[in-house]
Parts: sequence; structure tokens; C-alpha cells
Amino acid sequence: MNTTLSVLLALCCLAVSLTSGCATAPVDRQTPVPTTVVTPTPTLPVVESPVLVVDPRLSEMTIDLSAVERSDGSGVTLKLATDPVGAAIARDGVDVLVTFFAYNAAEKPGFVPSSADEVRKAGIPYKTVFFSVYDAPVRVQAELPRESEQKNLQIGEPYVYGAVVMVKD
Repeated sequence: MNTTLSVLLALCCLAVSLTSGCATAPVDRQTPVPTTVVTPTPTLPVVESPVLVVDPRLSEMTIDLSAVERSDGSGVTLKLATDPVGAAIARDGVDVLVTFFAYNAAEKPGFVPSSADEVRKAGIPYKTVFFSVYDAPVRVQAELPRESEQKNLQIGEPYVYGAVVMVKD
């Protein structure tokens, strides 16, 4: 009987301690650790040379653009070749404006002009050349930055070159 009473007394003590909160798990009161949120920086697409924007009315013509670095390191010579063979627009002759441009990729990351106005407003070296196309191939060229008002092209650094070729209206 003594043992039964002792067991009952122990069970009562245990029940009282559980209901009073003495046997609950301790509350973890740690200071929250701040989390660092990394905001991804958008990467701009790499612009490949040549950038060639051509008026849709000249789409029947073959138009090629190339660049040759000057041996003295002072810039590039851009060469545009047009071949109107089979182009209906060239039968009566067509006046063409070409805006050659070149710029250092680090100064204008992701820049791809879609018009001659964008080239002029960008503050990059450019040169506009006028010519007429009839039924024979035409070749024109420009030296940048030598022939430009803007002289900020460093050919020792990555650069992009191109031309906007439009019908003169």
C-alpha cells in the first residue's frame, strides 16, 4: 500500500507540474539573423559588329560593311559596298545616305542604334556620306574618328562599328 500511495503521489506531482507550465520546453529567444537579399544585376547583351540598319526599300540590294583598323592606331576605316543587281529601285537611280559610326562598347553598353538620329544624339564618332546607286555596284568609306566631330574612339579597347543606310527622301 505504501508503494501504491507513493506512485500515486508521484503521478499527482507530475500532473501538477505539467499543467503549471514547469515542464514546457524553454522558449528559444535568439536574435534573428538578418538575411542578405541579392538583387541580380541585369546583364546587357553583347553587341556584335557590324551593326547594319538598312532601309526596307533597299532590301533587294546586297549591302556589305567591313572595317579595317588603321595601322597607326588612330581609328578604323569603314567600307560599305552596295550591289544593286536585280533591285528594281536602282533602275531609275536612288539617292542613299549612309551614317557610319563606331564606339567603344564599355562607353555605350548594349547600345544598338536604329536610326541616324540616334547615332547623332549618342555623342559617338560618326560620318554621313551621300551617294547615288543606279545599276552598278558602289563602294564608299569613312575613317573614324578622324572624319568625325566626336573623337572618342579607342581602338585598343573593344569597339562596335556599323552603318545606317537609308534612302534620301
